[in-house]
Amino acid sequence: MWKELAKHAGGVALAWVVVLVGTFFMLQLYSRPSAQREIPDLSGMARRDALDTLGKLGLEGVWQDSIYLPSGMPGAVVEQHPPSGSAVKVGRSILLTTHRITPPDEAVSYQEGQDAKLVERILTTRGFRVAMAEEPNQLLMGKVIRLEHRGNVLDSETRLPKGSDLVLVVGVLGSDEARVPWLSGLSLQDAAAVLSRRKLALGHVGYAPRVQTARDSANAVVARQDIVPSETPFVAEGTAVDLYFDIR
Repeated sequence: MWKELAKHAGGVALAWVVVLVGTFFMLQLYSRPSAQREIPDLSGMARRDALDTLGKLGLEGVWQDSIYLPSGMPGAVVEQHPPSGSAVKVGRSILLTTHRITPPDEAVSYQEGQDAKLVERILTTRGFRVAMAEEPNQLLMGKVIRLEHRGNVLDSETRLPKGSDLVLVVGVLGSDEARVPWLSGLSLQDAAAVLSRRKLALGHVGYAPRVQTARDSANAVVARQDIVPSETPFVAEGTAVDLYFDIR
């Protein structure tokens, strides 16, 4: 009986020794330098290339986010964590942030008559590329006349991708003279177009008392203008012409 107990106890002790030795060697294997990897610099790499590079080192790349920078290459790695040069265990997850492939949309949010320099700064801060263009307009000197994108006039609610090219049209004092046109009988839209072609500005717009509804306004035509060609044939470019409308 004692022999059997001793034999059994010896077997248990041997098993424990095997377990302890195995654990010791496993810990040694896991903690030894060969189980560590130095993280390379992944910045500028395409996302797929960065994942492949990490995979060859026994590390796992995990994409976590994307950001937009005008100068960044779409889809390329811009940030990583832990940073390059860090020593980590094999199997460690490396978090990657890349540049957005598609830039986000941003509202232009401008108003006619705003200070042009202020609007330029706001639009540039929002990620747009802004070019300035001048148009004779004494009424809006140094102010915004309109904002254009690819030849189209934008309203204040328009949203465009960051990085879009915009043209900010600003009023300036004209250096030349412009011939004053007769505008009698023209609609507001046609009169504004004629003034624009002559490099003149549309000034105050007034209506006769009987012009009361939207339909009346649409049918109203120029009945009077404050600068008439018979009295003042030429004015400086950008001069504003006030118009008074009535129903035919």
